[in-house]
Amino acid sequence: MSDRAVVIVGFVLMLLAGLGVVVFARARRELVASLGETMAYLTRTRAARIAAVLVWAWLGWHFLAR
Repeated sequence: MSDRAVVIVGFVLMLLAGLGVVVFARARRELVASLGETMAYLTRTRAARIAAVLVWAWLGWHFLAR
């Protein structure tokens, strides 16, 4: 298997794991917070919101720009 195929399989597995967590969070609301609740908790302050935007921009620049 080529390096490219390994990377694609890795991203697909991460996507499936993320979807599994979302489904589990919706099914068991008392055990796991939803993604929206988690993001709202993490970005309560202005500094955290700025940090989230900077992290998002960095990820976009490094993984999506070609």
